[in-house]
Order: sequence, then C-alpha cells, then structure tokens
Amino acid sequence: LNFKLNSMPYTLCYVSSAKNSLSNLDLEHLFRVNKRNNTDLNITGVLVYNYGNFLQILEGDKQEITMLFSKISQDPRHSNIIKLIDTTIEERIFDGYNSGFVIVENSKTLNQLEKYLKWIREAELKTVDKIINIVENFIAKK
Repeated sequence: LNFKLNSMPYTLCYVSSAKNSLSNLDLEHLFRVNKRNNTDLNITGVLVYNYGNFLQILEGDKQEITMLFSKISQDPRHSNIIKLIDTTIEERIFDGYNSGFVIVENSKTLNQLEKYLKWIREAELKTVDKIINIVENFIAKK
C-alpha cells in the first residue's frame, strides 16, 4: 500500500440530472452499490436524489475522487453534470456521520442530515458553510 503523509483531504461536489426516470428499485440498487463502492475506496460524503436530480459530495484522497468523478462523468445515466466544489479541505465533513457515506432517500434521513449539518456548521471549517448551503438549497427544491 502506498500511504501519503500529510495529504489534505479533498472534496468534490456536483449536481446532475438522471437521463431516465428511476424507479424506487433502481434507486435502491444505485444507492446500495454507491455506498459499498465509496466505502471500499474510503470515500465519505452524501448522495441525494431529488425530483430527477442528483447531488453528490465526495471526500477522500484526491486521486481516488478524480478517478471516481471521471467514471461518473462517463456514466450514461447522468446528464448535465455540473461541478460545484473541487478543492482540498481541512478535514472531512462526513467522516463521522452514518458510516461515512449517507444516502438521503426519505424524510427521516433528510431530517438526520439537516441536524448533522447544523451541528457541523459550528465547527467553522472554511468549506463547510459552502457545502451546507449547497445541500440545503438542493433539498429545498420541492
């Protein structure tokens, strides 16, 4: 294994549209695979699906995140991919939350995420406010 000392965590946040409408079964499968793959790569973050659109925040090693985003960009299920944040961060925001990778799929998980975001906002990390605002604005589109 190749460990890098003192490498800053990296975060990438994007929104995209689903090319086709997804059934609940499609979403469950997508969420399950996404969580497993990201956990295997030691990537933390959040994935939210709202009215045909995705918001995903990825945190981890820059090389892993870059390779994953490249795959996502070529995934035919996505269109209109817009990168919102692409930067190093002081520390991961979602590392200690819900096994490190969150799928927001119902009002209960949304409420938990909102409470967590309010709590984490108090940490006063530079990127946190930007990420929280993006997530809150995305979820508010109802």
